[in-house]
Amino acid sequence: MSKDDNRLILLGTKGGPRIAKGTAWPTSNLLIVEGKPYLIDAGLGVTRQVCEAGFMPFDLDRIFITHNHSDHNLELGGLLHTGWMSGPLRDIQIYGAPGVDNLIKGFFQSQSFDIGIRVEDEGVVPINERVSVTEIEEGHVYEDDRVRVSALRVVHPPVHHCYAFRFETAAGIVVFGADTRYFPPLAEFAKGADILVHEAMYVPGAKKICEAMKAVKPRLWEHFEASHTACEDVGRIADAAGCKHLVLNHYVPDIGDRGTTVEDYTSSVATTFEGKITAGRDLMTVRFG
Repeated sequence: MSKDDNRLILLGTKGGPRIAKGTAWPTSNLLIVEGKPYLIDAGLGVTRQVCEAGFMPFDLDRIFITHNHSDHNLELGGLLHTGWMSGPLRDIQIYGAPGVDNLIKGFFQSQSFDIGIRVEDEGVVPINERVSVTEIEEGHVYEDDRVRVSALRVVHPPVHHCYAFRFETAAGIVVFGADTRYFPPLAEFAKGADILVHEAMYVPGAKKICEAMKAVKPRLWEHFEASHTACEDVGRIADAAGCKHLVLNHYVPDIGDRGTTVEDYTSSVATTFEGKITAGRDLMTVRFG
């Protein structure tokens, strides 16, 4: 591990659980601090993306889950199991919104035959003995000699427990805004961040999705409007926070869907934020420090 290795790797940048040919993967991120990886969210595809980013699943022993929508937690169990089977698994600590403990216990139960037979056949330590779960509230969440992590409950109805994370390191501050509607307290929470990672909804594209799906999801726009942040409001949060670098992720819709472009997102955000804006894409690396 190198003290100079401080970077953010966007593993998955798509908003929502829908997957199609050519789409980005749903949300997950790696924050590398002095060479050590911390995982934030574990959407579908996270295991492969961790490997593509140059790590192995068993390298991850500190995991943070913003909330329990499937596009943020669907592959958490699979990631843990793959790490358990593929290398020298460390004791893993998971910090996440209430419900994550049930998620992990349910996964272990669903795989109880496989886990039991592998313990018997291969002599490995049972995976449940390697994993501990802490369900979080606002405030201080975690600290070690590299990072201090705090949480802010944001507004993402109907999910009550959804948390932004602030990682304070010697190299800089990185804030993950999670999924949220326009929420001005997030700006104070992100004050002075070197990197703010924030979701982005391009409203014209989002309305096209709602029109196309109105027969099966007639209240989809109500959800989008109540639960996600329009590009212009993302810029307002970044401006009020005084962040040095705004990184967009969790796109609604994904770039390319409904004809949306990178320029649609960046130009809309730039109407309210004059600082550095990066449209994040899968496996993009952003260095800090």
